Amino acid sequence: MNFIKRGFLGITRNKGKSLILLAVIFILGNLISGAISIQQATSNVESNIKERLGAAATVEIDYEELDALSEAELMETEIEDIDIDLIKQIGELSYVKYYDYNMSTSLGSESIESYQGEDMEDLVQFGPSMDFMMKGINYAPVLDFEEEKAKLVDGRVFNEEEVENGTSVAIISQKLAELNNLHVGDTFTLSNMVFTYDDETGEEEIVTSRDVVLEVIGLFESQTLKEDAGEDSEDGMFDFMDMDYQNTIYVPNEIVRSETEYYWEELLKSDEEFAEMMEAEGEDSSFEYYTPMFVLNNPEDSEAFEEEVAPLLPKLYTVVSATDQYDSIAGPVESMSKLAKYVLAAAVIATVLIIGLVVLLFLRDRKRELGIYLSLGERRGRVVGQILIEVMVVALIGITLSLFSGNFIAGQVSDTMMKADHNTSQDEMMYFSEIQTNLTTEDVLDSYEVSLNSSYILIFYGIGLLTILISTVIPLVYILRLNPKKILM
Repeated sequence: MNFIKRGFLGITRNKGKSLILLAVIFILGNLISGAISIQQATSNVESNIKERLGAAATVEIDYEELDALSEAELMETEIEDIDIDLIKQIGELSYVKYYDYNMSTSLGSESIESYQGEDMEDLVQFGPSMDFMMKGINYAPVLDFEEEKAKLVDGRVFNEEEVENGTSVAIISQKLAELNNLHVGDTFTLSNMVFTYDDETGEEEIVTSRDVVLEVIGLFESQTLKEDAGEDSEDGMFDFMDMDYQNTIYVPNEIVRSETEYYWEELLKSDEEFAEMMEAEGEDSSFEYYTPMFVLNNPEDSEAFEEEVAPLLPKLYTVVSATDQYDSIAGPVESMSKLAKYVLAAAVIATVLIIGLVVLLFLRDRKRELGIYLSLGERRGRVVGQILIEVMVVALIGITLSLFSGNFIAGQVSDTMMKADHNTSQDEMMYFSEIQTNLTTEDVLDSYEVSLNSSYILIFYGIGLLTILISTVIPLVYILRLNPKKILM
């Protein structure tokens, strides 16, 4: 009789043992299936969230290293500024898709109103208003538009000539334009005001000021910041981040540099005590400081980019990338990923040991049957093949059943555990960096989904069948050592 046919007959003749083997494989298969499901889900969450975080990176002061310095070391430490030459050197690296460096300053205005959100009537203003943040750019297409932080809804972006020459042109938010009835082609005036503080009255006084006249060449609309305050709006609160961004005015860097230089020159002239202090400390009176922003080709390039940039940086500086924030907001998912790895390893080892033991016990019970096959001249390889067929057919059924049940159980268990893990941690990490995101741990949990896809099915069948094959082959050595003469005597 063909050994393949004998294998299928062996399954039906030994129904009790086949059912026991099926039950064992089904239980162990659920563990393997669940672990793989969770691994797949956490891997998908990481790639999706990092994609949403983007591939931006910047260079900032390493405040953790700064805090670790002793008071004496801090007094002796001089923190250098990041100069334009270094920014350009980093920007030429192969990992960088495009980059920009920005200089910013706050200005006021007597001719236009600043956007104060939906609850502006409740806002009480103390002192002179400096609500407009003039953000200089060097990358003419505007990096924020390229990265979809904002969208140009009317007009155009800068051209290279305007950026290089510091032409008095600006791109403002659509909400600010609507509030002040401004359109593309209109001009508006900001005031660069220099204040001094009166110790006696406790008030600020304007020493001098000059007008900054700008032509509107484009209007933008925020894409990443919430348009309202959500739940907080019920309490009369508004979204300060959105309000600040609506009052941001994009201009060439040269305009911001010129206005910053004017401000500090006039302040030093009007405040002799402050000027003497700055001179004594040897501070640079230009106060020219640029914030770099690099957009990488892929989020996966972040680690390699950081390694290459780190040696180029001055002391106490570090590379901060958008993907760094994933580690802080994805705590529950990372915990599940680690747990899944341990469960998968334990399940594979347990499967090899348990299935191997079960098969070995079954073979010992069938020692006489196997001895008869060998004594009749059946090759050992064909006898081994018969046992493999019996085990693998049952295994295929058990694995197929556990494919669905394990996936379902993994979804239910992991969802409950992650929510419990999230609820135990009450402290949310806050970032105060040029790279900011409104993504939270809730967003990570919402994107976590255990699904039944082709990738999961292939991996599960591959690992499951290979594990059972290994656990079956080991006890089959028993057959190779059988002596038919001794068995039948």
